[in-house]
Amino acid sequence: MNEKPNGHARRRAAKRAEILTAATEIFFEEGYGRASMDAVLVRTGGSKRTLYKYFHSKDELFAAIVSNVSDRVLAALRPPLEDGDIRETLTTMGERYLGVLLSPEGLALYRNMVAEAPYFPELAETFFSNGPGRASCHLAAFLRDRKARAGLQIEDPQRAAEQFLGMVRGDVHLSAVLEVRRPAKTAVRKAVATAVDIFLVGTAPDVRKG
Repeated sequence: MNEKPNGHARRRAAKRAEILTAATEIFFEEGYGRASMDAVLVRTGGSKRTLYKYFHSKDELFAAIVSNVSDRVLAALRPPLEDGDIRETLTTMGERYLGVLLSPEGLALYRNMVAEAPYFPELAETFFSNGPGRASCHLAAFLRDRKARAGLQIEDPQRAAEQFLGMVRGDVHLSAVLEVRRPAKTAVRKAVATAVDIFLVGTAPDVRKG
């Protein structure tokens, strides 16, 4: 039986979470380049010794932020893919996927990763594998199963999954990233519905008829 963490461990976990929360706000507000450990210290209080005991450098703190936010935000990209109607499944997947990308945290994480990927290639690879890559692999598994059972016209399920999610993102996501405009919920639903229509025309004509 696992023992409950003692008071010291709980306090350490709470302090680490406090630092991560404050640092996430600062890094997303200022960007990696302008964010600083001193700014985190001002917001959380305490001593430099305490801060550096949890995170030895700005790079390490940023890596922890990306890992933490990725786990919370990108976990939503893995909806259950039951044996339901393929149109309904793709619509659910698309709307949840785009919803995550357009959330404040999703947009901030994406902007930061694009800006910092050249300097943190290993971190960028981890982000991609645990986020977008995980989403496309999960959808590919569903398409592979449906291809075998329902005769979907798909030569490469992995590529098909990536292309579908790419259609879902489209200009809706790019316009939000660039802060050109924030799409309304109706625009999100329409973008996903259009992507599903196009995808099914090319891969599953029999499902559309049924």
